[in-house]
Amino acid sequence: MEKYTYGSERTSNLTIKFDKYFKLVNDKHIASYGETGANNIVQNIVETYKSIQLQLASANKNNNILLVGKVQSGKTSNLEMLTAIAFDNGYNILVIYGGYDTGLLKQTTDRFKGTFNVVGDATYDEDGPAVFTTDDSAQILSIDDEIMTDLLDNNKPVIFVSMKRPAAMKKINELFDRLDKSKFKAFIIDDEGDQASLNTSKDKIKNASATYKEISRMKDLLDEPMYLSVTATPQANIFLDTWSRLRPDSIRLIQPGFGYDGAEIYHLYENDIIKIVSDSDHEDLSTGVIPESLWEAVRYFIVASAIKRKRASQTKEHYSDMIIHAFREVTQHSNIYTSINNYLKNMKDSFEYDEDDDKKTYLTEFRNCYEKYVSEEIKCDTAFDSIIEEISTVVKKTKIILKNGIGKTTQGNENLKWHKIYVGGDLLQRGLTFSNLITTYFTRWAAGGGYMDTNLQRARWFGYRSKYIDLCKIFTTAEIAQEFTNLAEIEDDLWEQFADVENGERLIDDILIQSENTKQNPTSKRRVKYKKVNFKNRWLKQRFLVDDENKISKNDNELQKLFNAVTWKTTTAGSTNGTATARYAYFDANTLKKLISVIYGVFDCEPFQKKALMDLLGEDNIPVILMGNDKKARYRSIYEDNFRIKALLQGANSTVAEKITYIGDSSVIIDKDKINIQIHRIVPGKDKAYPMTNKEQYMFAVYIPKEKTYFVKGE
Repeated sequence: MEKYTYGSERTSNLTIKFDKYFKLVNDKHIASYGETGANNIVQNIVETYKSIQLQLASANKNNNILLVGKVQSGKTSNLEMLTAIAFDNGYNILVIYGGYDTGLLKQTTDRFKGTFNVVGDATYDEDGPAVFTTDDSAQILSIDDEIMTDLLDNNKPVIFVSMKRPAAMKKINELFDRLDKSKFKAFIIDDEGDQASLNTSKDKIKNASATYKEISRMKDLLDEPMYLSVTATPQANIFLDTWSRLRPDSIRLIQPGFGYDGAEIYHLYENDIIKIVSDSDHEDLSTGVIPESLWEAVRYFIVASAIKRKRASQTKEHYSDMIIHAFREVTQHSNIYTSINNYLKNMKDSFEYDEDDDKKTYLTEFRNCYEKYVSEEIKCDTAFDSIIEEISTVVKKTKIILKNGIGKTTQGNENLKWHKIYVGGDLLQRGLTFSNLITTYFTRWAAGGGYMDTNLQRARWFGYRSKYIDLCKIFTTAEIAQEFTNLAEIEDDLWEQFADVENGERLIDDILIQSENTKQNPTSKRRVKYKKVNFKNRWLKQRFLVDDENKISKNDNELQKLFNAVTWKTTTAGSTNGTATARYAYFDANTLKKLISVIYGVFDCEPFQKKALMDLLGEDNIPVILMGNDKKARYRSIYEDNFRIKALLQGANSTVAEKITYIGDSSVIIDKDKINIQIHRIVPGKDKAYPMTNKEQYMFAVYIPKEKTYFVKGE
């Protein structure tokens, strides 16, 4: 890996300076993420900066760049480095849209001030940029040409942090309107660029919504500056029409750092994180009744926090967070807050006395929770009796925070609270980071399925949690769990397409979003227009198992005939080190059609459709792949409410890039231009400790290079 150092230059149609701002930020990143992590950020941002500069130099492209990261993956660290390199290379004005409320504005302002060692108000003496925020109107109003000229003449870049609301952005525009901009070399960072920025007017050619109008005006005032739209949910941005001032001409990926746990880990990887709660529990909550599942989630949070404290090698590792996100309505938040607050208050009172009968009852409940939810691996290392003292500490130090407009008094001094349970709605989603999140209780879902971008942003459980991922739990409904699995698959497919765009192998207008097996739409149609079409798909996976054991036995016999009819070859597809991953053989299409016609139960439920698959097989020879060892079944979790598998195809065998030797089942393909049929030997179960061996069976996944439904740009 190429290493970049202070004072060095790299040339590839472009010379990039690495000066004091690079050194400042890079040193901080090394301290925070280690040398490898910091250099990964530099590597990515240098390539991004080069690409951007080439785009800006092209007469045939606009100056808009879409930077796509993952939810809570550390995009801001990359923006810090991008800003540092831009400042070292002549850019002297940055406008960053820092969120849509005062909390997010302060978070962004404090982050950039801290990164560039800015203390207090701007002075000429500080060796760093001047930072102004729309939260302080007096600062903005007092800036004139003399002040701005002096700042720029002293090689002092200026950062304007603006709330993403029309009134705040208008302050910056009015400032730019009255200033001499001849010395400006400006760029704009639109953080969460898919939110509020886009034009929501019905007639988007003739009219402009308020925020979009101010962004367009700012682009005019700054003479079409470099405009970086940053988001983890770009479903709306990629469907923007040509007349949008914010339509991107390029996409660059912001890769997550080491230790990131995102959609794949939580919703595709075989683990014990998801705990299914009944739909009726959410209905109980709506009537003011706290269901047992929520009490169990709270108890688990206390137990897991105690284990985390027991493991901690330093004080900062003691912290833990829980989120309860069930409703948007503030009145519902208050009901939940009051009930849990009273529960904790009574518990704290009981824990003041060792012989208190209620304390013994609470400890029994905690022990039962420990036995039910804590993995056997953790139990081997941490016995329940060894954490009783820590449980007592967690109980005493747990605070409830009402994260909404009426809960400001509960939000004070959040950083001084050790163990926090957040209750809220909209403020518990986009933009807000929970660095120590262990437990999530999430039952809020739109009746019609909602929007992919909104739902994905609600997944505050994504983040850098590898040190304690074995403690993380999400309590949610079966429907929500399945929809997040769908989202994880859709996101994975989108990232492959974004990589193709980044590498010049695909146009943004050619991007497709999967629509199979989900009730969700990509985004609101107030922002962009899209439609469904039949087009390409990657994998069609069997989701429902065969329940009838007689049918399972008959299917086994038919498949064994198939297996015995050919000589199998090994393949290393999906392996990074040359290890065999599966066996395969080519079968003529007629043989497979006969098999499909006699197989029992597999096609009784969606998504397999017998006629469509028969038609798609055509007449060519088809590769059939036996995954893993067909003599030894692989365990797969199923949902409790039906005989439906959670995720047939599994991902990489490690979350650490250097340790990955297998990149996932979806990569085991023999011929990407043909249908490929994978056959998996599966043993299902609701609990890994108690597999349903009597239901062991073969399951199918079909790679289809054509067909199935996608969302695409257009009416």
